[in-house]
Amino acid sequence: MRLKLDLHPIYSDSHAIEAALRQVIDEAVAKRVKEVEIIPGKGSGALKKSVIRFLQRPEIRSRYHRMEKDSENWGRLSLHFRHERAEPASAPKPGSAAPSLCAPCVCCGSPLQTPAPEGEADGEASVTCPACDSPHRLTFRRVRRGDFQVQAELDYGDA
Repeated sequence: MRLKLDLHPIYSDSHAIEAALRQVIDEAVAKRVKEVEIIPGKGSGALKKSVIRFLQRPEIRSRYHRMEKDSENWGRLSLHFRHERAEPASAPKPGSAAPSLCAPCVCCGSPLQTPAPEGEADGEASVTCPACDSPHRLTFRRVRRGDFQVQAELDYGDA
């Protein structure tokens, strides 16, 4: 599935442009769309530059995988999304004090666990795989109240 946003009708209203961009990105994330086509038009290029500046904001950039400028039509941009199958935060077991976050080891697939953070914070944790002893960095982001998106990657530091 692919979404398309044409900015021609609202080219002169910066607030409407930002609202439309946020809305299409929210919809792409919610519907797990792979690509969003944004058409700022050719014109002088000022609108395209402001759209790119908006898309490069850290809070927006974290929501999509990559941005591509169309080589055949320079009045068009594409946002590509990678919707990973993140394991949800594991539910607290009866008698356990705190919930934990779980992700598979990049090397062997064994479960990596770390305690869930308190509050609404996103963050990182360093974990060693119990099966293969490889160091990992777990990056977690709260996607909704009580649920986290967790991603594991190897972390050999500066070695």
